[in-house]
Amino acid sequence: MKAENWNFESRQSVEQVEEGNELAPKFDASGLIPCITRHAESQEILMFAYMNDEALKLSVNTMLAHYWSRSRQKLWKKGETSGMSQEIQRILIDDDQDCIILEVTLSQPDVGGEEASCHVGYRSCFYREIIRSDSGPKLNFIESKKSFDPVAVYGDTPNPTQL
Repeated sequence: MKAENWNFESRQSVEQVEEGNELAPKFDASGLIPCITRHAESQEILMFAYMNDEALKLSVNTMLAHYWSRSRQKLWKKGETSGMSQEIQRILIDDDQDCIILEVTLSQPDVGGEEASCHVGYRSCFYREIIRSDSGPKLNFIESKKSFDPVAVYGDTPNPTQL
């Protein structure tokens, strides 16, 4: 995967960054920018990830979501393993250009099931809420079923979750 040969604008002034028409994203010290991905129709938050320079350029150029995997230390196109791609409908950037929101539509997994974004099998990566209890905070599932079988989709592909 290679991004087309163009560069982001350099950040020259607060006015240019906050009020201008130039795309001048601010990547952190690791070269990453946070990205929230939500469903274009329902506005449901699907996932949070990071993009590097190349992932953002590829996303803009192809209108397919690309991210930087911190756990695998590599660029990845959402759906390249699972078949569950994210087609970008709109890309938003915040006021100081240091956070991205992708509005996407989803494709279904190649092995059947419903459209989803989470490698664990749920529709959204945010499938639990934190609740208070007398013994301390607990997790409560807010999605009652998985949208697909992760073993059928990923097989023996290593799980990206790091302990």
